[in-house]
Amino acid sequence: MAASLKISLQDFVFRPKREKPLHVLELSMPSTMQGEERSYLCVTVTREKDVKITYVITVEEKTSIQYKIDCMWLLKDLTLIDGKEAMQDYPKIDMHFEQVYSWEAFSTAVKYAFTRCIRKMSKIHYRRDIAFVNFDDDHMSDTGLFQVSEDTMYTGFEL
Repeated sequence: MAASLKISLQDFVFRPKREKPLHVLELSMPSTMQGEERSYLCVTVTREKDVKITYVITVEEKTSIQYKIDCMWLLKDLTLIDGKEAMQDYPKIDMHFEQVYSWEAFSTAVKYAFTRCIRKMSKIHYRRDIAFVNFDDDHMSDTGLFQVSEDTMYTGFEL
């Protein structure tokens, strides 16, 4: 994912809300989607040390990009993440809050990077582990050999 996208999200979406983005997951859109709309799940931390998962939609216009926050959840309300398939290349996940939300990442590798970030933030900020089902344990460990370029926590800006 382009660094310019992360900087734009920081500057236009999260800095005014006094949040710091930690990880951005670009979601795959159905082939029937029209236009240049893209969507992302962003893991952010607030000054009060709350961790949020925010669903952001972007619409590219001729001269600018517009960002819209569609939904937001607190990480402490997340009870389970279902990887749907542990032994196959499968980029879909279900996230269980008060209701279940289904997402599809662009690849299985970025799905695992996103879930590792969520696991780490839950342990650091809430001292608890979220239930993960249908994930390959080798890919979920912080010290695994399966790293991708997007598998870094985004720490470039101060609040």
